[in-house]
Amino acid sequence: MEANSHSEQLTAALKKFQCAQCGATGYELQPGDKVKCTYCNTVYQAPTPSKEKPTMFIKKGANVVFGANSVVSVKGGIHIEDGAEVSFLGRLEIIERGDEEIIKAAAAKKSQSNT
Repeated sequence: MEANSHSEQLTAALKKFQCAQCGATGYELQPGDKVKCTYCNTVYQAPTPSKEKPTMFIKKGANVVFGANSVVSVKGGIHIEDGAEVSFLGRLEIIERGDEEIIKAAAAKKSQSNT
């Protein structure tokens, strides 16, 4: 079975993306394996598959969740087969912070919806 394209693997890894600044779940893939929140414009470095020979294989039918508090380091890369469900819920490193006013407005809106 062929490996997913780089873009498909990145999309799979970001399946449950949530902005750490405003809580939004929408994102745009940016050049250089960056992810931009579509609400507050915060930019993150996306988790990317290594170009080296993979040392971790996630097979078709697997359901793998990297939890919100996970810190996972795989040397040599990951191969994710078509049909595998992989979710990355952990926090991503912020490269460029989004608009402060939009972040504050989103945080206020989110806290109002939680009450």
